[in-house]
Amino acid sequence: MISKAEDSSALEGDDRSGGLAFTSADLPHLPPAFHPIQVGAVGSVVDEALARSLDGAEEGTLIIAAEQSDARTRRGHRWQGDAGNLHLALIIRPDYPNEEGWQLVYVNALAASSAIAQLISPMTGLRFSWPNRLLINDLLAARIDMRSNDPEIDPHPDLILGLSVNIASHPPQPEPEEYNSIHACGSVDIGPFDALEAYASCFLSWSALWADEGFAPIRRAFLIRMQGLHERCDLRLFGGEIVSDRIEDIDDKGRLIMSASSIGPGEYFGMAGSHHDRSKTSTRI
Repeated sequence: MISKAEDSSALEGDDRSGGLAFTSADLPHLPPAFHPIQVGAVGSVVDEALARSLDGAEEGTLIIAAEQSDARTRRGHRWQGDAGNLHLALIIRPDYPNEEGWQLVYVNALAASSAIAQLISPMTGLRFSWPNRLLINDLLAARIDMRSNDPEIDPHPDLILGLSVNIASHPPQPEPEEYNSIHACGSVDIGPFDALEAYASCFLSWSALWADEGFAPIRRAFLIRMQGLHERCDLRLFGGEIVSDRIEDIDDKGRLIMSASSIGPGEYFGMAGSHHDRSKTSTRI
């Protein structure tokens, strides 16, 4: 499990899947716990990481794609995958039962928000929409994904943590507006590698806190920025089922507590074996 930052390492160029080589001047500096691989245009950076995981890629392998041509949300909608934005997927090998390992989706969200907070103006609103959307000033700016190379096993051999951040561009705005980006917030000098360096450092800090102190401090930090708490919402689960209920809390295992039900991150992302009885039996805090 990645737990701390040490000295920096350079990014490795890769020719697989249209990968591009880079000069040393282009490379970001990442802690050596990460094993970064830059690829060019891929269909989906998460699918690329999954394929490498199945091929035996080591823990900490970090795939950074220049572009995504076929990235999809859980609902099957295309996600903006243009050059100039950050598209990454990290291979993690958590030696924990799946219910604990799925808490890494919160670690990933906090790492992303902490990194973005370093890149934009102070006092800019940053919020989470449970469990995988990050909003800047109430507009969608980043999306988180979680997959496994073998969803039938507990614990999963590998978890894939995906992150896509709108930096230089965002999708065309509908009416009313729905999307945001780092550049649209005024930080026009920020590039994907700036965000990558910030994210890597923040991920190590939050994952170390989780490993050392458990889920409690992660839960508290996520709840501070969580949108929709104590409000009714519609959650579309993997497979299309919609749960309409009032959000009450997140429990000490990471399950979303609603008025009449509870939903775990694994269930939301369609991880096999995560379909618990959704009656509200989880521990409240």
